[in-house]
Amino acid sequence: AKSLRLQRGIRPWMASLISIGGIIGSIYYMVSGYLIAEMGPSVILLYAIGGLVIWTVMQSFAELLVNVPRQGNFISHSAEFISPTWAVGTGWSYWFNWCAYIPSEAVAGGIIMHVFAPQLPVVAWAVIFLTMITILNIIHVGGFGFVESSLSLIKIIHNVVFCIVAVLIIFGFFGNGGPIGFSVLFPPNSDPFTDIFPAGVFILISNLALILVNFQGSEIVGLAASETQNPDKVVPKACRQVVYRILRVDIIPILLLVMILPYSEAGLEDSVFSLALAKYGFTEIAGVLSFIVLTAAFSCANSGFYGAVRALYGLSLEGMAPKMFSRLSKQCTPMYATLFTLLICWAVLSLWWISNGEGELYLWLLSVSAFTGAICWISICYSQVIFRKRIYERGYLKSDIKAPAPLSPYVPLLIGVVLEIFALVILVFNEDLRGSLFLSIPAVTVPMILYIIGRKTGRISGITIRHEDEKTFDELFPDRSQL
Repeated sequence: AKSLRLQRGIRPWMASLISIGGIIGSIYYMVSGYLIAEMGPSVILLYAIGGLVIWTVMQSFAELLVNVPRQGNFISHSAEFISPTWAVGTGWSYWFNWCAYIPSEAVAGGIIMHVFAPQLPVVAWAVIFLTMITILNIIHVGGFGFVESSLSLIKIIHNVVFCIVAVLIIFGFFGNGGPIGFSVLFPPNSDPFTDIFPAGVFILISNLALILVNFQGSEIVGLAASETQNPDKVVPKACRQVVYRILRVDIIPILLLVMILPYSEAGLEDSVFSLALAKYGFTEIAGVLSFIVLTAAFSCANSGFYGAVRALYGLSLEGMAPKMFSRLSKQCTPMYATLFTLLICWAVLSLWWISNGEGELYLWLLSVSAFTGAICWISICYSQVIFRKRIYERGYLKSDIKAPAPLSPYVPLLIGVVLEIFALVILVFNEDLRGSLFLSIPAVTVPMILYIIGRKTGRISGITIRHEDEKTFDELFPDRSQL
């Protein structure tokens, strides 16, 4: 009998929307306010650096996905091109990354919904959010693709509407005092350098890890590759377009935001975009945009749940997790992996409930995701560098590679590996985020230690890098150098 495989229920247009919608979550609308309050207009430079990192990651990922397709995706690539031990740490930390991030989005949705309907406590709304996410991910994958792509479209429309209104405010079509131009960004009789860097330049470095989690979710287009109807064409295109969409949909709204809202008025309490519009009398539009943040939180948590389940499925395929997590239901969905991930998400949500620290734990959970998510990106870039090195050693040229990553190996090494490692190390100097290291580092190292012990004691026989119907690296790239 033919073995079950993940269902190819995600259409090309869905994959394109998911690739950009997955990175617009509550952190974009709420934590951007925290960053603006902390560092002022220099947040634009931070976003630009983050965009450069994710462009590098996605180009590297596209090359790996198309040339060495694996159902385990970057986990399999890490095992194949770095080491099985590192792959174990990468895979489990990525899974835990989403298990921390998903409840944080549910909490964010609960905080916002509590403003609209205070008769229910925040935790009740968070439970409703997580329940809805669970239902959507238990059903057929096509249901996930349709819902997530639709929610992604709503978020994109939110940003477009904000940009239009912000431009009208800047040119004086709306507001109380005529055109404001650059007067908010550069107040009269002030020092331009201080206006851009009110907290100094070093804060760019100390917040680098947090901005990376703002772009987290981009790699989900790769996790969806095995479920895309035409992956060879769809995946490279979606990966290439991510950075351009980030510029249009993410960075331009932030630039307009700092031009109409003084950084001293930003904060973490509500959507900073809604605060900006309310300042100029657009209270109705601001209310609508605040409500849309709910869809952002729900959407990003939904796509994160999808990523977590597929990561656990990949770990199981490769022998890094119990085999039950790679069993598929009749609908070709990894049901046991779904249920176990759900269990851990509920446990994290319970931790938040017990701690009774809405804003503090929300930021802390996001910083955990920043660390563990960056480990995933580092693995992708370094795997691509090793892949390229190996095929060159086998006598292949760049022209033989499908969807080659530009400027490899220099850009993937410097931007995708060195810069991201530096961002993680610098977390030690950020008082708000350094506490996450006590959970983030064990999330990476403990699975690696357990794997090493299991191998030495014989309890773990090894890992499987590829699915039974996937080709080996030798079959994909036979050695030409000996011909």
